[in-house]
Amino acid sequence: MSKKIEIGLLIISIFLVAVAVSGCVASPVKVVVNYPGSWNGTITTEKETRTIEGTGEETIDLGTYIGSLKVDVEKKDKDSNETLSIQLMRGDEIVNSANSSVSGGGELDDAILSVHITA
Repeated sequence: MSKKIEIGLLIISIFLVAVAVSGCVASPVKVVVNYPGSWNGTITTEKETRTIEGTGEETIDLGTYIGSLKVDVEKKDKDSNETLSIQLMRGDEIVNSANSSVSGGGELDDAILSVHITA
């Protein structure tokens, strides 16, 4: 094989490895909200505040995000004894989670999650 072809294949191989590694580092970030009733809230990043609402389990895709993130979700039907939970996921991994349960019993009306996501 000529040197030019070998060098070309080496460059392509390095490029493919770099693309594969960067794809692993920049996994999509998702917020998963789960509550049997209706809920609403906000997702606040360093650039914007986004209003969210839904019923049951919903997944909100934030794309490949790096930085500070705060998720605040509340039950629309106050005084419910059902648990509202939120999870922050990167790819298939749970980065952090929160719920409305109170130790010793009882339920709050909301759940708040605040994290800083790094590369």
